[in-house]
Amino acid sequence: MKISALTVVSAAALILAACGDNRTDDVVQPPAPGAEPAPVTEARADAATAEAALAFGMSRSQLEDADLLSADNTDLGDVEALVLNASGQLTHLVVELEGPDDVKVQVPVDQVRGLTRNNGADKDLATDLTAQQLAALPRWTPPAR
Repeated sequence: MKISALTVVSAAALILAACGDNRTDDVVQPPAPGAEPAPVTEARADAATAEAALAFGMSRSQLEDADLLSADNTDLGDVEALVLNASGQLTHLVVELEGPDDVKVQVPVDQVRGLTRNNGADKDLATDLTAQQLAALPRWTPPAR
C-alpha cells in the first residue's frame, strides 16, 4: 500500500503540533480575576523555572518534588506546583500542607530557601514561616483538567 507524501506530511504536522504545545499543570500562570489558573507550555516552564531552581541549588524536578521544612526541620508540606507571573518569573510555590485536609497554599518564593540534607543526597526547601502562618496564606485552586 502506498502512502502519499501529503498524508505523511499531514501526520507529521499533527504530531509536531501536539508536541509543541505540551502543557504542564505543574507550572501555571495566575489568571485574570475570576478565571482559573492556566497551565503553561513545557518550554516556558523550563525557561522560567531554571533560574529559580538554580537559585535554590536544585533542578526543576527537585524543586517540584521538594518538601518544605521549618527552621527546626519539621516537615510542613510538599511542593505541588510553581506559579509564574505575567513576565514568566517564578513568584509562588504551591505547597500542600501536612495535615488531614490536603490544604494547598501559595507560598511566596522570597519566604523559602534551598536546603541540602543527608550529606547532599536530599534537596528540599526551608522557611521561617510557622505552620500557622502557612495555613493563613492564600489557598490554591488548581487549573481544570
